[in-house]
Amino acid sequence: MSSPARPDSPSPAGAPAAAGRRGDARARITRAALELFERQGYAATTVDAIAERAGVARRTFFHHFASKDAVVFPDHEALVARAGHHLDTAPGDAVEVVGGALRIVLTSYLADPDVALRRYRLTRSTPELREREIAWVQRYQLLFSHYLGRRYAEQPMGPVAADVVAAGLVAVHNHVLRGWLKRGGDGDALGELAEALTWFDRSVGLAQRGGRPRRVVVAVFDDDVDPADLVARVREATGES
Repeated sequence: MSSPARPDSPSPAGAPAAAGRRGDARARITRAALELFERQGYAATTVDAIAERAGVARRTFFHHFASKDAVVFPDHEALVARAGHHLDTAPGDAVEVVGGALRIVLTSYLADPDVALRRYRLTRSTPELREREIAWVQRYQLLFSHYLGRRYAEQPMGPVAADVVAAGLVAVHNHVLRGWLKRGGDGDALGELAEALTWFDRSVGLAQRGGRPRRVVVAVFDDDVDPADLVARVREATGES
């Protein structure tokens, strides 16, 4: 049996530093892999070569990544968990809540444009990586669909609406992200996402209401107002002839 830790044990203070070193190793492995993939091709790059370039042991590589292709998408597992937590805890309209989860995902790309751009180039040129990227997109979409299914459970077409809205929201995010990547990481991607989500939310609302927005008109009139005159004024206020 090991001795209990002393009250002045340095372990708690050293824990953040250890975590930082682990994070540094993970980042080094990711960058080394992306550099080698770009230089000599994905298929020609081995795990041993990645570990050597990153300055870590082979076992350290597999401590951080289950496979070679996982290096290209190192953050998605954690992002799915963060997005799921947001869906479970955030208040508000269903589309707004999913929009918040999409902002979490997009922000992760914006945090390191160099890595994001390298991933983008690799997935465009490597079918195997492209398939893995599609699988991740589907996982996000399924996460959103399940959430929306719960929110739309009382609606007659709830399951259909959940799938359609989830697919639409993922498409909005991917459109904004793809545009940012094609511009080399330039532009206000978060602002574009906010604008696109506003448009999407409005479009979904119009569709659910039969294509026309609801309007409330408050009319103040005298008791002896002529009914025909009142109708004419309401039509004028609502833009109807």
